[in-house]
Amino acid sequence: MTSTATARTLRSTLLLLILAGLILPTTIFALPAIYGEALQPVLATASDTELLEIVIFMDPAPDTREMAQYLEGVRAEDRRELLWQVMSERAELAQDDVLDALYEQEQHGVATRIRPLILTNAISAELTPAVIRAIAAMPNVREIEYSPDVYAVEPVDNPPNEIDQLTWHVEQVQADDVWNMGVTGEGIIVAVLDTGVRYTHNDLADHLWDGGAEFPNHGYDVHDNDNDPMDTYGHGTHVAGIVAGDGTSGWQTGIAPDATIMCVKISSDGASADLTDVWAGLDWALSHGADHCTLSFGWYDQPASIRQGNRDAYEALRLVGMTATKSCGNSGNSSWHNPPDEVSCPGKVPSPWRNPDQIEAGGVGGQTAVGSTNSSDNISSYSSHGPVTWEDVNPWFDYIYNNGQNQGLMKPDVSAPGENIYSLSLSDNGYTTMSGTSMASPCAAGVIALIRSANNALSPAQVDEILQTTAVDLGTPGRDNTYGAGRVNAYDAVLAAQGGGGDEYTVELTPLHDPYYIFQAGGQIEYDVVITANISTPQMGNAWIEALLPNGNTYPLDIYNVNFQPGMVITRNGMTQNVPGFAQAGEYEFIVKVGIHPGEVWAQDSFMFTKLGVATDGVTSWSSGGWGDLSDANTEIVSTQPDQFLLAPAYPNPFNPTTSLNISLPMAGELSLRVYNSLGQEVAVLANGQFNSGQHSFTFDATGMASGLYFVRAQMNDGSQQIQKMMLLR
Repeated sequence: MTSTATARTLRSTLLLLILAGLILPTTIFALPAIYGEALQPVLATASDTELLEIVIFMDPAPDTREMAQYLEGVRAEDRRELLWQVMSERAELAQDDVLDALYEQEQHGVATRIRPLILTNAISAELTPAVIRAIAAMPNVREIEYSPDVYAVEPVDNPPNEIDQLTWHVEQVQADDVWNMGVTGEGIIVAVLDTGVRYTHNDLADHLWDGGAEFPNHGYDVHDNDNDPMDTYGHGTHVAGIVAGDGTSGWQTGIAPDATIMCVKISSDGASADLTDVWAGLDWALSHGADHCTLSFGWYDQPASIRQGNRDAYEALRLVGMTATKSCGNSGNSSWHNPPDEVSCPGKVPSPWRNPDQIEAGGVGGQTAVGSTNSSDNISSYSSHGPVTWEDVNPWFDYIYNNGQNQGLMKPDVSAPGENIYSLSLSDNGYTTMSGTSMASPCAAGVIALIRSANNALSPAQVDEILQTTAVDLGTPGRDNTYGAGRVNAYDAVLAAQGGGGDEYTVELTPLHDPYYIFQAGGQIEYDVVITANISTPQMGNAWIEALLPNGNTYPLDIYNVNFQPGMVITRNGMTQNVPGFAQAGEYEFIVKVGIHPGEVWAQDSFMFTKLGVATDGVTSWSSGGWGDLSDANTEIVSTQPDQFLLAPAYPNPFNPTTSLNISLPMAGELSLRVYNSLGQEVAVLANGQFNSGQHSFTFDATGMASGLYFVRAQMNDGSQQIQKMMLLR
């Protein structure tokens, strides 16, 4: 018997002993997982045979800040694949034992609907109380929480169809004016997470996501785990029509009529679902190439662990460049939900861009919450109001509300038409009217599809900034908790996207020689740079330097924190940048950017240079002269090439099958350089001996090794060490 089979047999035996009551979980593991606040009373009263809908949160919890470091310097088009691979491998390592145990119990009828979740590192399932208690004792189980399916479409009374208002929402946001500019949403994939989509409707049929033979129905049903996301309820089809109905059957309902609809069914046929269905839908949409996700379901009174999962999942979307909208909820005129709990989950997640009117401290997220307006640009009576808070949710504990003593997080982020909206029905050529923030979210999603169709190089933060700063300000001047930043305006937003949008920054980068050629032994480029901030209010940001390599990868050089002030001009003349001999031959692009490092770029400039060959001697590092003391420009140097022991990031990264590693040694000494896989097993020794001070280059060849995450550790005889991460992508 193999060691893996032996381990699985031991796990199965252990679980059976716990289930039989022959041993207690605490006799094996001293610290059982925490039963969530919603699960505890349910578990105490459930019958022995009752199957409870739960979610098992595994260790380690997702860390988007760490993931951002993995993605630093990775090309935008590679970030999705890299994030998905890293998070999938981590989830598999954490979940494997628990899933093995659950699948075995499924055969005995005490476990069902078992579903691994990647972005949240969790498992959803229906389990008997005995199995829940046994699973709680297993390693890596962080928390188990109750998460039942509920009717998740928030009802609003619909008036009779009024044909004279059938396309008012399209005209209100000036989408038709955008079409006249030649921008129709083409090339943008919008995932509709809902009750499914009637993919046979004439107004959608010719611009649905092509899933090939594996997904012939243009998406997936993550609730029932099959490849038929057909809508039999009507809500999801109506939502999809607001995004991209093209008028084939007579009425133009879609904001972005040429956007591609990806159908992701997250509920039962009766519109019941829980938030793990949303997480599964986000997993599926991200891993199958969606550019944007829109969600028009809502849940209230969710425990902290569920809200943590919401923010984790949407932050992961932001890291790979996906945008997302969510209806803010229909509890504006209810008496049972009030701020900070009036906005439905997961609409409480912060948006990607931090509006200057948001005073309370807190981080950004990955989702834009949308309120509902009527044809007179008044807020709909049912539209939920903010603020919300994250003061009790680990690891952020931000946007303090303190029972109204603090601002909290302002919501919604924007508003959009959502009242008396005419869109697609469940017949293949029919239409119907619905109302709710459920209709506002896809309207904003359509506007975002137009923005991205006009300029798909924009980051989620830039898209969100454009959406908010071009919105029609309604209600109290500025951002508020009723309209958000205002009602979305597609025409102004697309104009801003085509022109860059937001506050205006400029970068002027001038090479002192043109053309620039670097000989094979390496050399130096010289340049002047001028950065101008034509802004009205101070703004924290970064200025950074990158080199775009001949193979398309980005190599990070210097980065500076900058407190940009209105009218600030940063001028640096005669700056230098070394190009090492070991750098590959070919065309390079030297780039200076300003924005929020690494993904949000406000302005940039660049020039090309050519490396004529490769040498093992000559210039030994990518060192630079630095931009010197920039205190007169309110800047602070964050990092330059160090004059201390340093293991630089692997280049290229991701790689296949070789990558270079460069080490700076301030003095002579014994150096150990070793590579480990994600299990901690040593797979290569690149150096182990005495080395002189200076720059040293090594090559790691992963031929024959499996794709995945690897770690390289450089250690000196005085105990100092440096660790870097590398991703092998076959």
